[in-house]
Amino acid sequence: MRFQFYSLSVFFSIVIFLLMISCSDAEIHSSDTPELSQSIFIVPENYFGEPYNQYSSSENFYVDLNEKIRVCGIYAIDNKYIPTDQSASFYNSNKWHLDNEEINTNSFYYTFSKPGIHKISLETIGILEDTLVSHANVYVNTPVTVALQSPANHYNQVNGENAAGLELSWKVFGIDPWESSVCIVYASYYKETIWERALGETDCSESVELIGRLNLDIDENGKEVNHTTDNSTIYWGVRAITKNERGNIEQNFSDVFSFSTILENNDKAIIEVPVACMHSQYPEKSQLKGAFISSTGDTLAKFSKINANSVIRKTLPPQSNVKIVVCDSVLTEYGCNSMTINLPSSTKTTTDTLFLQDKIKPNMVPSATELPTSSLINFFILDNGSGVNASKITAIMNDDTLTTYFDEYTLSIPNTCKKECNLSIYAEDYAKNKAPEVYWKIKVNKTITTIDGPYAKTEDK
Repeated sequence: MRFQFYSLSVFFSIVIFLLMISCSDAEIHSSDTPELSQSIFIVPENYFGEPYNQYSSSENFYVDLNEKIRVCGIYAIDNKYIPTDQSASFYNSNKWHLDNEEINTNSFYYTFSKPGIHKISLETIGILEDTLVSHANVYVNTPVTVALQSPANHYNQVNGENAAGLELSWKVFGIDPWESSVCIVYASYYKETIWERALGETDCSESVELIGRLNLDIDENGKEVNHTTDNSTIYWGVRAITKNERGNIEQNFSDVFSFSTILENNDKAIIEVPVACMHSQYPEKSQLKGAFISSTGDTLAKFSKINANSVIRKTLPPQSNVKIVVCDSVLTEYGCNSMTINLPSSTKTTTDTLFLQDKIKPNMVPSATELPTSSLINFFILDNGSGVNASKITAIMNDDTLTTYFDEYTLSIPNTCKKECNLSIYAEDYAKNKAPEVYWKIKVNKTITTIDGPYAKTEDK
């Protein structure tokens, strides 16, 4: 037994020795050891799934100011990506450095509140205590804006022959050092088609000179323009196109400015004032009246019986600080509005729209304070402005919302009260003026119902 046991011990010792020789460092190749690597990904906030399925890792990322992003650390074994939920077993710890901030998580959401170049790095300690470090730059774009400078908006003293040329200038803000840019200039006699009429492109830091005659000889209706009594208005704007080093393109549009030519052989001033009643459902019901008043208080011209959504046109002597006052004499809740303008010689001035606003709340009153219990309860809701918006009417009896019917000025609701109830009616007009929040007391005495009120909501019910 001893001999056999001894033989077996020697046998196993020899086997172990041979195994040790076969697994020696001399026989292990680096290619046999799995290699852990890491990559940095930045994806949109609302992207779900593994980043490598749709996006690429990089050392340079481009994001917008205040854009919420997700920064991800993705690991790979022998260059094969590991799903995020399985990667934690391949390292001991990791941490991010973002500018001067340290973040201890595999991925995180972030919003850059300052433009410029931000440094980001991911440091990982592997299970073999080896250290991986990856770096990336995040280029946070400054928002680009385009501001038109000259001619000033609505400038109306341009020579229609334009013999000396007319400079168009603008300023583009927010072009970052890593971005290239080009500006395209647009101009048209018709505002609605301006962005279809490109004059050409130029460096965004330069201005352009508009040459050639500016007066339009034939108007949009095909009629010959009389430059003594009318002028030409040109609308223009600029589109700035920026591109970063990865080829991502962004475009931004300026506001639309306009300038107008002077009148020929006419030293008078023509003024056009578009007028409108905001939120009016029936502009034809408006009866606008008003006057042009000089800086000394003299009445230069009067007008009346003009519908809303019209243009008031007058020819006046050139002068400064002319005040135009407009009132609605029928829909009185619109009240009056005014503006002051300058009228240079030989010009036609078209102002911005002069809006009249309804700022008066609708009012309501029961059509009768005593009625048969079997009848509908009727209220008059009165609004002499934009009109009552039927879709915004709600009637509540105690805690029950009732079916309503509104026609013209009359609101009809069923009488569901059995003895004593509180009735609240909520209403607003098309200008979003809400009726006062009050309630009414409904009392039913057999065949007769009475309505008492209104009571303020703050009062004890």
